[in-house]
Amino acid sequence: MNIHKATLLLTVITLSIASSAQNNTQTEPTRIRIGETILTLQPPLRVHSAARDSLESTITLFAPKMSSNRAYPRYFEELYIGFGFAVPLRGDTRMPIRSGNSFHLDIGYRYMYRPSKYYAIGTFLQYTCYSYRMKDNASTFMETLPEGDIYKECFRTDNIGTGIIQRLRILRHTQLEVIAYGDWAYSKRYVIKSRVNHHKDKTKYRDDTKFNPFGAGVQAGIRFRGTTLYARYRLTNFFNPDYITPEVTRLSIGINFAL
Repeated sequence: MNIHKATLLLTVITLSIASSAQNNTQTEPTRIRIGETILTLQPPLRVHSAARDSLESTITLFAPKMSSNRAYPRYFEELYIGFGFAVPLRGDTRMPIRSGNSFHLDIGYRYMYRPSKYYAIGTFLQYTCYSYRMKDNASTFMETLPEGDIYKECFRTDNIGTGIIQRLRILRHTQLEVIAYGDWAYSKRYVIKSRVNHHKDKTKYRDDTKFNPFGAGVQAGIRFRGTTLYARYRLTNFFNPDYITPEVTRLSIGINFAL
């Protein structure tokens, strides 16, 4: 690289930095002619060089990249977290729970396809932890109860699930969301805590013959930006009805957040 080209390149870089710092309210670009070279001082910075054969070659430097993101991308994905609470229905004959202490936690991943800006469909993979605070149900599962005073009972499952998501845009940032899901409870236990002579004891009851590992249900909610308020209803029994007729309540309400 000769001295003339090095000087020209240094000048271009210096002027480009200066031009980027200028107020963009300027309507007409500033042009400087150096011999047969014309510098345009407005981003994107352009260098015009008039060749001897009367052809003009143009070099564009520091041009801002155009974003490829659309307002409504065709494909998109989300990570999300959420939580919800079990809601006993009036007149429900299922096993009584302490609704304020019965909850679930969700962590999942969604992959969506949007054929139009008004509708999207997709799928998800989700981990859910269910925890139900029970009331005097230990005898339903265990013939011999732990010694001492039972002060806490919980039914808990860890589930992996998937399903189909459909979203319908009803306002600019508001969507109606409907989900059909199925899940598998790979860990199921009934936890009993008791006191024996002022000492606390914990018993975990696990019997796969009395728990149904598969579940399915529907979920519907209103989504605003990345936040969804929803109601979830389980259509299948967590417990195996061939062994245990009662079950926990099927309805829950919750909220989740896209990350």
